[in-house]
Amino acid sequence: MDWLRRAVCAMAMLAGLPACTTPMEYPKVEQRPPLVVGHDTADFMFAGGTSKIPLGTEVGTLPNIGSDVRELGCGRVGEGAVEWGHRMQQSWTSNLGEVFYDTMKSAGYNIVGDPQRIFERGQDRNARYSIGARLVDLKGNFCQEINTWRQVASRRMKGEFYAKVEWEVYDVSARRIAKTFVTEGFGRQTSPAYEAAEQALAYAFGSAAANLAADPEFLAFLSADSPSATEAKASKAKDSDAEFALFGPKPSTKAMHDAIDVVLDGVVTVRQSTGHGSGFFISRDGYGITNAHVVGEAETVMLRLRSGIEIEAKVLRRDKARDVALFKAPIQVLRPLAVTPEAKVARLDEVYAIGTPLDLTLDSTVTKGVVSALRKVEERGRWLGYIQADVAVAPGNSGGPLVDRKANVIGLTVSGFVINGTPVGMNSFIPIGEGLKALHVTVTPEGR
Repeated sequence: MDWLRRAVCAMAMLAGLPACTTPMEYPKVEQRPPLVVGHDTADFMFAGGTSKIPLGTEVGTLPNIGSDVRELGCGRVGEGAVEWGHRMQQSWTSNLGEVFYDTMKSAGYNIVGDPQRIFERGQDRNARYSIGARLVDLKGNFCQEINTWRQVASRRMKGEFYAKVEWEVYDVSARRIAKTFVTEGFGRQTSPAYEAAEQALAYAFGSAAANLAADPEFLAFLSADSPSATEAKASKAKDSDAEFALFGPKPSTKAMHDAIDVVLDGVVTVRQSTGHGSGFFISRDGYGITNAHVVGEAETVMLRLRSGIEIEAKVLRRDKARDVALFKAPIQVLRPLAVTPEAKVARLDEVYAIGTPLDLTLDSTVTKGVVSALRKVEERGRWLGYIQADVAVAPGNSGGPLVDRKANVIGLTVSGFVINGTPVGMNSFIPIGEGLKALHVTVTPEGR
């Protein structure tokens, strides 16, 4: 079609019409066939996008002659260019999460961080990797819709973009860039639209993400059942199956009102790179409990004590199905919490939840309620018990203790119920006995 463009341009010049605008050239993108992801892969989430393209850079033209989207006469009125401006940059950085999540989920990968979820986003913290997208090249051609009778261009356009994306895979536990991939994508807005450039950019990003998902090297990198990963899992499973005996405080007989300082001293904020949750000590030699989704795949986490001091703790064991984890801090704990694995819990029992909801400045928050029900839920062929209570919790409470009116731990916070984005006061707690059993941990009161 290049000969036709040159011929029409020559006739236009002879007729005294505006000169032809040359279309941008860019590589042809080959869309890779999807891979069969027939096994588990390492969990990962999308961190967001950035761009290496300076503001004001011309990333697209409005040619007035050509082929495909550059149809004869398209853009003949009001020739110009598409620039990388604030609006395009905002579109790039804010509209990518759902596209990336849907692309990877449909390809069969274990991606977490569903952008549609609005509560208990702490579940996303089990991600081993966090993936970021950097736009390194963008080229395209667009044309304006023209009223053929009046020869007046509208603000609506159609067009296409070629995009090159650099993907950085960040190892959350090691806190380093573990791998970098580069893929290309192509997107086309075929019908006239006011935001044609933004739409074409989103399509091009989706194409580049699909090419990443179909990259055999990417799949091999994330494969959870590679020989080294399988050996590591087998080793961890063997260690975590051994019974682990601890000594903890004797059951408390004080009323919660009188024991509050003791309880607060035993509760910690658990921080890692993707957020925070709560936890609590169960022995004087620094062992403690939290949720598995709070520590994720991290080998170490930071513990923030009530005093404000922060120390690093090792994650020793975790059971994702029961959502519990055991950590060890290198300190002597003056006031660990007393756990009661055999406690008889019943409806209307008075209970208290302690933790750090929503923000780090809200540490040592105490809320009060009653046990609403005792539940058994089948999950993956395993019956799991839950304490349902109306005591208020929020994201960040996860992993914190649920104590009875005598300040003894009977459970730990795991999740809350939300309808249309509003908490409804129906929250779930893991019975401490089941949590310890899943970790193969026994706690014997001191002095026995």
